[in-house]
Amino acid sequence: MTEGRACAVVAPGAGTPVELGLGRPVIKVGPPLSTQIGLVESELPPGGGFRVPHWHEDLDEVFYVLEGEIEYLLDGQWRRAPAGTTVFIPAGTVHAFRNDSGRPARQLAVGPSGAVELITELAGHPRERWEQVHARHRSHYARSQPGDQRTDRAAAGVPAAASGEAGAT
Repeated sequence: MTEGRACAVVAPGAGTPVELGLGRPVIKVGPPLSTQIGLVESELPPGGGFRVPHWHEDLDEVFYVLEGEIEYLLDGQWRRAPAGTTVFIPAGTVHAFRNDSGRPARQLAVGPSGAVELITELAGHPRERWEQVHARHRSHYARSQPGDQRTDRAAAGVPAAASGEAGAT
């Protein structure tokens, strides 16, 4: 039995919008509603996304493409994912995502509530502090991968000036 918690219906267009820059994430489920799971719906305009390769020590994530086409950096390669595609990213996996299609795209991101807490905290800080926020949430930019293997950002298609555009983590 769950004490002190209640069911909720989040209507279309409802939720908590988060301002992160390129992309429009809306938190549908997360703290305080749930301490177990998070759900974020994001609209990614052309050029939007979170292009900085990063990884989470203990957060699995699932992305589901609702509309358009989004590319995900997985295993060092950008992979195209059209609407209807599900992308699972286990903890410890370097990843990023972008919308380079020229058309708007939308996705759902599902993960533990800690992912929502990370997104919420990022919104409260300037981009030059995002790497420190990630570290507090046991997430890291991919200068080194789990196991201290080096990651070449240029090989991943990330410009040296990229500072972390966002739509979800």
